[in-house]
Formats: sequence, structure tokens, C-alpha cells
Amino acid sequence: MFDRAASQVSRRQLLSALAATGIGGATFHRALAGQTESALDVTPEMIESAAWIADVELDDDEKQQVASAVERHLKASRRLRAVELDVSVSPSQVFRPDLFYAPGDQDDGQPAVIPPIPGRAPDDLPTNPAEIAFASIATQAHLLAAGKLTSRQLTEIYLERLNRFDNKLQLIVTLLETDALAQATASDQRRANGNTLGPLDGIPWLAKDLLAMAPHKTTWGAEPFQDQVRDETATVASRLAANGAVCLAKVSLGALAWGDVWFGGKTRNPWNTQQGSSGSSAGSAAGVAAGLATFAIGSETLGSIVSPTRRCRTNGLRGTFGRVSRYGCMPLAWSMDKIGPIARHIDDLGYVFAAIAGPDGLDPTLVDRPFDWKPESKPFDVSQLKIGVTKDRKSASERAAIQLLEDAGATLVDIDLSTELPVSSMSFILGAEAASAFENRYRDEPSANYGLWNNEFATAPFYSALTYIRANRLRSQLISSTETELRKVDCVIGANDLLLTNLTGHPSLVVSCDTDEISVREPQSADAESEGSESSDEPQVIRRKVPGVVKLTAAAYQEQRLLEVGAWLQNTAPPTPLVPDEFA
Repeated sequence: MFDRAASQVSRRQLLSALAATGIGGATFHRALAGQTESALDVTPEMIESAAWIADVELDDDEKQQVASAVERHLKASRRLRAVELDVSVSPSQVFRPDLFYAPGDQDDGQPAVIPPIPGRAPDDLPTNPAEIAFASIATQAHLLAAGKLTSRQLTEIYLERLNRFDNKLQLIVTLLETDALAQATASDQRRANGNTLGPLDGIPWLAKDLLAMAPHKTTWGAEPFQDQVRDETATVASRLAANGAVCLAKVSLGALAWGDVWFGGKTRNPWNTQQGSSGSSAGSAAGVAAGLATFAIGSETLGSIVSPTRRCRTNGLRGTFGRVSRYGCMPLAWSMDKIGPIARHIDDLGYVFAAIAGPDGLDPTLVDRPFDWKPESKPFDVSQLKIGVTKDRKSASERAAIQLLEDAGATLVDIDLSTELPVSSMSFILGAEAASAFENRYRDEPSANYGLWNNEFATAPFYSALTYIRANRLRSQLISSTETELRKVDCVIGANDLLLTNLTGHPSLVVSCDTDEISVREPQSADAESEGSESSDEPQVIRRKVPGVVKLTAAAYQEQRLLEVGAWLQNTAPPTPLVPDEFA
């Protein structure tokens, strides 16, 4: 039997011997690089020969997969090396030891002030619980303030919907029914005593299950962690609790924040339940779109708010990197992870973002920048706006939104976010950081199910530190050039910039507005067969009306402007229909 421990000792001894003779130093690595330059066809046999250097053990299938991945990485490395890079350019991760000398002494800043909600309660409480479930924070808060609805009643509406519809969507990881009802009752008592905590007091929400919330499980959507309980509570969850929001459940994410498949199944899109919700904020986006909570918290490293909110036809705000604390949240890529709200109404994103943004003294990447958003009490004047338009292909909804803005007087400006820098070759930064985050667990249990990450975890040990640092030096230039271009306009509409802006940390907003159509495959109905139609196993394709979605991107810390433009679009062309038929 293979003795892993003995093998590791012998490798360390051999590496020490190589280093002592100079073979493990720069000369040795230049020789290896020379061999790589002469031939980029990486074979499983080459991986087998090099596996001891990376200190990994691979089976035959893994060797083939890693060989293909390493070949792609070597090609990316060449593209990165081909860019002239002055010695003065530093990596995008700035070394700040003062942030770690005494973390408890960090300035915890001041959370943004949640603005009051304009308007008043509807004259009558809707008789249909679904109408209440799909209402905005403003409507629900006014109903609560007027005594026409209690937080407990609102919470019970959502708990009933969660229990009724979870079998269709597969999103509940941990239902927090007892806690939620207790929180709702406490909110009602505060309101009765005149001590309401603000607009979010008594409003129910869903937590993506990468937020630690002691003493509940935090599974990260992955089988190896499905019984994990962490001691801490995420800052985002603590801040929402401090504002009186009621957490209903912890909901699904694709395993370790990739995709929409988790250990409990595949989370579905409420507008087409034959389709996955996309991810990784799968349960957050699907739950909001299906009216299972007023809002949810998601996270994004590379598309995990933008992608599922577009798929599920709802709204999501991915703020500027450093806006919202990741303390207590599963790390995937320290230089790319961001936390943000998902909701059915644009203004709701503003209320929630105000509650969760700002330094907490626990996440060293945070910045203390003002967020002065408030809901518009009068029509927003778009005539002074400069709207950036790229040459990227636009959806029908994005083309319609551009036309709406132009007709209202906005100035359209051609924007070019393309760059000579090899952006796609920097994407391995995410994989390298993720593999580092989970290295110990993967090395201890390499055959466990880490979702889509297994191959990346096996490949990352073959990445070089030189390439990682060079990629981040080029990333510094990418951040500067992208910010320069984005500052020319108030926002850009419809750009194909997902990898680019996640590397640069710029904010994006997905807006649900207007109407679109999707193709849905449905099995032939029994009625059709009984009426004499030819029976077929082939599903019939139908066209289904759904809300349109538009993506906006802006310069750093311009979340307020994104929300203003997004709210104008949503108010001018409301999303129609708002409610998926199966969840009415």
C-alpha cells in the first residue's frame, strides 16, 4: 500500500537536497521553463513526473484533466509575460501590515444611515397573501407602521410559502422558523412600545448559506461541510439583526460558491422550473423572485449576484469591492469576494445596502466611503446623465432601456472597456486563491465532492508564484484604465464586463424592468392528447412572457448613481409580469 506520510517526507528530503546543490533554485526553474517554452503539449505523463514537485497525488483521470488545465495555464502565462511591465508597477494587493497588528483597533466606521421611507400605507390590507409577499419594503413597512399588518403575520406568510414551494425550487438549507417567529414577535413588541429600529424592522429576509450565523449550520453548499457549525456570526447578519430584520432561512449556493448545484439538489429558476437558477447566489435569487422573502443577501466573486438575478429576472446590487464586510462569510477569493443585496424592487436594494455597508473593524479590505442614497420623492431628471454604450451585443431589454434613456434626454457616449491587457489570462487568480483557502481540507480529503472545484484544486498546485504576482501587477494597470474609462459617464449599460469588473472591483446593478420572452419546453398536456393530437414524447416549446433585465456598471463607489438610474428605468418601464405564474 502507498505510504503517503513516508512519501511526503522523502519529497521534502529530496527538495532540500536539490536546494543544497542549487538544483532547486533559479537555474533549475529556468531549465524547466525552457522545456515548457519549447513544447506546450502537456501530457498526463508529464503531470505524473511533476506531481511530486506539487506534492499531489492524482489518479489517471485527474492527470488527464490537470494536463489540459496546466496547458491552458501555461498559454495564459505566456500571454501575461508578453506584456511589457515596468519594475515600478506593484501588485494590486497592497501590503498593509498595520491592518493586522491589532485588528480590534481598526476603525469600525459608521454604518450608513437608512433613510426614512416616503409615502404612506395603502388604504386597505391586500386580501391575497401573495400580494403582500411580493410587496416592497416601503409597502410592507408602511403596513407595519399603520398597524394593518404585524411582523409575525408577514413572517408566517413567507414561512408558509417557503414550505409550500421549496419542493419546486430546492433552495432551503436550514429553515429558521422558531428563530424567525421569535424575532418577528420581538419586532411587534418594539413597535407597540414606540421603539422601532427603522425601515427594516420586522422585514423578513433570506441568508445565502455562506454567512455564518451561530449556532446554526453553515454548509457552504458542499457535502464535506454539510454539518459544519461556525462560532462567529457574519457582520452582514449582525447588522441586519441590529436593524430588526427577520431571517427566515439559510438558502442554497452552488457547492463552495460555484453554480446552482448543492448537496441538496439543483436550485431552480421560478420563471422556468426546468432550468437551474444559475449561481452561486442560487437560493437568494430564486427565493426573492418566487416571493419567499422581501429580500436576500448574496455574494459575488465572478458573477454570483449578476448571473442568478439575470436568470431569475430580479434585481441585485454588487457593490464596489471593500464596501461590505466579508467577516463571517466563506472566503473564496480574498481579492474578489463581495457581498450584496437581492430584491424585487430597486429601492429595496438601497435600504439594505445602507444597513450593511461600511467598516466593521474585522475585514481589513473595507473602505469608509459615504453612501448618501435616498429614495426619490420626485421624478428623477435623466436629461443630465451620460450613459455609456459599448459595442458589446445587447439584449432586447438593454436596447429598449438605451432608447428610453435617450428619449428622456440622456446623452449616449461610446465607451470602450476593451483592453490590450490579457484579461482572460488573469482569471486563474480566482482559482489560485480558492485553492489556497481550501488547501488543507482538499489535501486531507482529495476524493470528497467539492462540486465543480475538484479539478481546480488539483491543478492550482502547478501554478507558479511568479505568474500569480505578475497577473496582479497587470491587474493594477487594469484597475486604473477601467476606472478612467468609467469616469467618463454616469453608468454603462449592457457591457460584457463580468470578468473585467470583478477583477477591478467596480460595482454593477441588475435591474428588472419592461417585458421579455423566453422559450420554455413543456410536456404535452393530457388534454391535448385526449383531443386527438398526436402523442409525442417530445416536449412542446412555448414562449413565456417574463420581466426584462438590464445590467448597469459604474465607476468605483457610484452605487448611488446606479440605484438612481435603475429606479428610473424600473418606474418608467415596470417589470411585467412581476409574479411567476407557478408562485402567485
